[in-house]
Amino acid sequence: MLLAGPYIPSHDANRMASEGDVAGARKAFIASRFNNLDVLLEQRFGWMRDHLKPDDVIVEFGCGAGFSRLYLNHPGLILTDVLENEWVDRNADAMNPPFDPGSVDVIICSHMIHHMAKPVTFFAKVRSILRPGGRIIIQDLETSLMMRLMLYAMRHEGWSYDIDVFDENAVTNDPKDPWSANCAIPELLFRDSAEFERRVPGYKVTKNELNECTLFPLSGGVIAKTPVPQLPRFLLAGFRALDKVLVKIAPGVFAVGRSVVLTKQAEN
Repeated sequence: MLLAGPYIPSHDANRMASEGDVAGARKAFIASRFNNLDVLLEQRFGWMRDHLKPDDVIVEFGCGAGFSRLYLNHPGLILTDVLENEWVDRNADAMNPPFDPGSVDVIICSHMIHHMAKPVTFFAKVRSILRPGGRIIIQDLETSLMMRLMLYAMRHEGWSYDIDVFDENAVTNDPKDPWSANCAIPELLFRDSAEFERRVPGYKVTKNELNECTLFPLSGGVIAKTPVPQLPRFLLAGFRALDKVLVKIAPGVFAVGRSVVLTKQAEN
């Protein structure tokens, strides 16, 4: 497989601007509502509405710039992050969730799983705070050939398939660096739903879908930025339709995103 070996660039090698500047990214987007990024974020969060109920208590871990609230507009949404910002409702470490057992209906993880040092430990810990039938809604990266080429070109983040993500003793990222990233983690976790269910007891994979392609690079980046021209919405709608075709034809080449829903199962 082309570019199959581990590739983990340093932060200094990053060719994108403003890495980690969530406040700047939020301010700029709210001021301009840049079409390209708006369409991408609507796609990333819009599908989640089908898995939310009006009275749900929803916790997003690693909310970053807090864009989810702009698209979900749900009264029960609680934004959490390890960094304190004015839009963050509660400072929280996802590995030590400060919520009572059985108090949460839905957990949202948007592009944060690939930053986790021990994702399987995370799933084990948050299961207790979910109510019966609670869901974990995940949107993250897929390391297709196109994604690996983009990562290699921009030196923004990297990947490594040489880990066992299901080993709770394995460290998949630097736990002291919140921007440490292994973009292969979501693929390694969810490429086989049956294996995930076997290796991570207590969950049923109720959605597992590949998506995104051209809209990602056309967005110019969510937090870290690369200059791109703003396109009209009708043209972006055409690219979104094209993405669906490309992902269906050759997901291993073109899919750069993955949507997953995990549903809590009763104890055996």
